[in-house]
Amino acid sequence: MRVRQMKRLLREPLLLATIIGIFVALGLFVIYPVLRVLLYPGLRDFLSFPANDRYVTATLHTFVIVILSTASATTVGFLFAYTFTRTTVPWKGLFRSIAILPLFSPPFMIAFSYILMFGRNGLVTYTLLGARYNIIGWHGLWLSQTIAFFPIAALVMEGVLQSIAPSLEYAARNLGASGWRLFRTVVFPLARPGVAGAALLVAIYVLADFGNPVMIAGHYTVLPTEAWARISGWGDVTGAAVLSSVLLIPAFGLFLAQRYWVGRRQYTTITGKVVLLSLPPTPWYVRWPLFAFCALVSFLILSVFVGLLAGAFSRGWGFDYTPTLKHWQDVLANGRALIHSVVFAAVAATVSSLLAILSSYLVSRKAFPGRGLLDFVAILPAALPGVVFGIGYSLAFNAPPLDLYGTATIIILSMIFWNVPMGYQTGIGRLKQIAPSLGEAASNLGAGSLKTFWDVELPLLKSSLVSAFVVSFIRAVTTLSVIVFLVTNRNVVATFTILNLANDGYRGAAAALTTALLILTCIVLAVSRLLFGRNVELFRI
Repeated sequence: MRVRQMKRLLREPLLLATIIGIFVALGLFVIYPVLRVLLYPGLRDFLSFPANDRYVTATLHTFVIVILSTASATTVGFLFAYTFTRTTVPWKGLFRSIAILPLFSPPFMIAFSYILMFGRNGLVTYTLLGARYNIIGWHGLWLSQTIAFFPIAALVMEGVLQSIAPSLEYAARNLGASGWRLFRTVVFPLARPGVAGAALLVAIYVLADFGNPVMIAGHYTVLPTEAWARISGWGDVTGAAVLSSVLLIPAFGLFLAQRYWVGRRQYTTITGKVVLLSLPPTPWYVRWPLFAFCALVSFLILSVFVGLLAGAFSRGWGFDYTPTLKHWQDVLANGRALIHSVVFAAVAATVSSLLAILSSYLVSRKAFPGRGLLDFVAILPAALPGVVFGIGYSLAFNAPPLDLYGTATIIILSMIFWNVPMGYQTGIGRLKQIAPSLGEAASNLGAGSLKTFWDVELPLLKSSLVSAFVVSFIRAVTTLSVIVFLVTNRNVVATFTILNLANDGYRGAAAALTTALLILTCIVLAVSRLLFGRNVELFRI
């Protein structure tokens, strides 16, 4: 079999060169940095891990917050998804629109804004309620991560709950089930696979989260922030590599579990003739508590943007709310960082989306030795926390022959390969919907594999390509965990500048620069929708 595959590849040297090029690129910029992280410390460094109280404390904190935030984000996500799909709650369309807003914001924005709104000098806690409440700590981190990641769970479970036919509820009601019993015996058992898959996915995001902990956790250190502290505070690269290696173990385990679960789950609830039925009316004692719950969470989401805008236009946060534009002078002063963010993200998103779509085409449509390996490596960055990726690049490309540290190239490369899985999954999903016979017809007419891809498959993948570009751009322009280990004065970007401004107490300037970054993200989304319509899939979880 492999001999025949190689013979076919040899007849298409351009296709063979493309496959080899992709393998080399993924090996050099995905596998090699990870190996550098794992192999940089010695055995003695790993063995001394249990004796270091800071390491052990950060590890325990990490697992505690993963359990708390995953449980709360999954619960909130389920209630929102259930409201969207199985109820007649008023304004549920509005609640859904509000719920997905955190997905477009920088990773630290929620924590930063909650400090402005609910901190010791918070607009709500101090100015309105007169309370000196300190949100810094594990409880602030728990709240921030719940709001940041529940939309991911909601989107996953929304699709699962939509697949449950309303006729099953009618049948259960006819048999005497209602209320809590109907939910417990019919709806939730059918949704359970989706709940588990969503929880695993949220756990991956929580475990890898750097932006929220570095902003609001304070002394409640977790593995990503402790790894950052080892480098920024002590210059201890070995310690950072040890912590990153430890972080990689549960992250990779959760990733494999999530992939396995998604791969084996089935949501078929009825076969044969499909009967379209409207949802049963929701009882008032369910409808209004769900309405109140969704309204409360929506308030917490909108308060993020209120706090951000108020901070960007207030003279002195906590004591002088006189409107001012002085903080926008700081935005202009940091214009180079903002320009770098946009340019780097645009270049990275273009290359990343093309590489991802091409890789998905090769895996889906071509038979060649190592196809399974290509599939695994293309999706691997999704299992790598940003700090692992960033530390790996700082170790792998800081000496000849690839001395890239401090250049724009290393930032762009890290953004490219960290975002490949997003476009790759989108491409794989779309290619499953396109009949292979279209490409086979072009091949029968004499077209080569790459010409078939360019002339036949790529036009059909246009929406997926645009989706991959938009999502990659948003992730690249707002990323912090990856680039925080790679930034210098020569290649500074906006997210790193915001982190420094916030930590130095310049909250108004940080809020203004975050607002500017958010506006740029919204512009990209708006332009993509204007040019390519609503067929652009922004979320393929």
